[in-house]
Amino acid sequence: MPVIRVDKGDLFTLAGGFAVILIIAVVANSGLLPSLHPGTPVTPEGPGVQVTATPTAVPATVLTTPTPTPTANLTPQPPAAPTRILFTNNPFTYPMIHLPDRMTTFGTSNIPLRSNDTVTFAYVTDSRGGLTTIFTVPYEVWALNISVNATTRPQYSDFKMVLCDAKTGTILTGSEIQNGGSMYKVVRNTGPVYMIISVSYVDSYTILMETPYEYYVKAAAPGTT
Repeated sequence: MPVIRVDKGDLFTLAGGFAVILIIAVVANSGLLPSLHPGTPVTPEGPGVQVTATPTAVPATVLTTPTPTPTANLTPQPPAAPTRILFTNNPFTYPMIHLPDRMTTFGTSNIPLRSNDTVTFAYVTDSRGGLTTIFTVPYEVWALNISVNATTRPQYSDFKMVLCDAKTGTILTGSEIQNGGSMYKVVRNTGPVYMIISVSYVDSYTILMETPYEYYVKAAAPGTT
């Protein structure tokens, strides 16, 4: 059988290798080496070592365009042109068709409404009498501004008018003007109404239906009944 000859130098090298492995094992088990976790970057230290920082991701900024908020148009609208009230061809369907016997109960003119601005929303103008068509007034306070022209035979002139509730026939107000002139009547009633008018020796007359501007705007506002 052949004999293997080992040099002493090789024995010393082998023994030194075993000693190094043993020292590393002892140091590792004693916790003297820092613990390294998977994925943990090792930062080298010492002179001549350049450290490169890893850039941190910055979330992108999303710019949103604000949606404009719609605004209501608060500009006052000009009043509409007044409506002309005509006479009806079928007065016998009305609850009241005759003037009362005594017109003096309605008295004289009322004090005009205290308003810097009024709106004329309807009118009657003619030279004959009759019953008007039914019309609806939405304003809480309004007035009848009456003027009578009697120049032909003023001494015999007579104008009579009553305003009636179209549902019940109740007389809301009235006026009588003799020898021409004018009269002002305040009405505090809303809803459908009509007029009974009688004239004698009257050349012409005009009845303006007016309301203070604030009541006109209030009735025209959305949601107002």
